[in-house]
Amino acid sequence: MEFHFAVEGQIVRRSPEVFATPNGNQGVRFELAHKPTYRDAAGKWVEGKTQFFDITCWGALADNVLASFERYDTVTVTARNLYAQESGGFAHLKVTAENVAASLRFNTVTPARKERVANAEVRSADGENLPVTVEDPWAGTNAQPAPQPAAA
Repeated sequence: MEFHFAVEGQIVRRSPEVFATPNGNQGVRFELAHKPTYRDAAGKWVEGKTQFFDITCWGALADNVLASFERYDTVTVTARNLYAQESGGFAHLKVTAENVAASLRFNTVTPARKERVANAEVRSADGENLPVTVEDPWAGTNAQPAPQPAAA
């Protein structure tokens, strides 16, 4: 059984940083702090205990995280697996991210698309080089632009 989850928090301690495994794969890691808030029985907002997550990203996701985020940015991370490791009296949850996105709860973001390069390759998390396809899978031979709504 797989366990999927999402967590929102702030990148703490330092900006995302590159690391390399002994076999040459590169990834990006950062620490995320999540401080839950909730209303108590009296209706007052209460801050819970801060939870720390050590986030690891691979492949194109790692490149995009490195180019997009820095310390104190609020992000949402989705992942499939996690495990706990205790260090110095604190439990850090280790997470391999499937996606990292800017949180729009407190800030705005202007997305920027990367240009696709024909015949390019990306390196997967297991070190395999995979081709990047440039074709749009949703554009068939009879593709039409989406209809525009009528002016009011």
